Amino acid sequence: MGDYINSNQQEFYWHQQNQAPGVSQSFYEQEYSQFASQPLEFSASNEYADTNFSNYPPQMLIPDQYDQAPKGTDEFDEPPLLEELEIYPDRILEKVLAVLNPLRGHSLADDAEYLTKESDLVGPICFCLLLALALFLAAKNAHFGYIYGISMISSILMYCLLSLMSSATNTFTLSTVGSILGYCLIPIVGLSFIGVFFRLSGPIGLVLAIITVMWSSISASRLFVAVSGDKEQQPLIAYPCILVYGVFTLLVVF
Repeated sequence: MGDYINSNQQEFYWHQQNQAPGVSQSFYEQEYSQFASQPLEFSASNEYADTNFSNYPPQMLIPDQYDQAPKGTDEFDEPPLLEELEIYPDRILEKVLAVLNPLRGHSLADDAEYLTKESDLVGPICFCLLLALALFLAAKNAHFGYIYGISMISSILMYCLLSLMSSATNTFTLSTVGSILGYCLIPIVGLSFIGVFFRLSGPIGLVLAIITVMWSSISASRLFVAVSGDKEQQPLIAYPCILVYGVFTLLVVF
């Protein structure tokens, strides 16, 4: 019985080895062989059949992802450096002209919102540095420490005084007061540069000093009145301004 089974198995394996190759292939192998034997034909559609793409620039053939970005989002479209540092030359020039002409008509510098919201300290710091430079060139004993200390003390005292005099609350801010006092130092800075070349302790120097103090005081009081909105208080505000700028003038003259 076992000999019969072994002989049948040998005949089965022999029959499988001698079978034709086409018969032993599976269904997927037959499909693959038929697909590989067929020639592949590609035909262009009628729309692009006669088009020569070699005449087109590569920017039209290869889409650029940056071309689809909305306008105004360029990474190089950044504000200037002065604007990033919050330095605006046009505003500085407007306030300088307002101080140099205290008897002018109504201008942008007389707007309370402009003075409070656009109060910058860049101009006052520059004028304090120029005043210290002029005193150094004139061989005065005062230096930048004196100017910085007097400026801070006068700004704080003037802020307290104006806050008590104003009827509305939060009308003045410390930065607004410091900005106005700093910009009104321009006449005194001009007097200090005159003192580099001429001696101011004589009669002519005293007359120039008085004119300079009145000039700065009128300009500062007018700007303070523009913020408070009460023009009747200008003589009262001008008196402490005379005291403040009188101290700076004494540093220049003596």
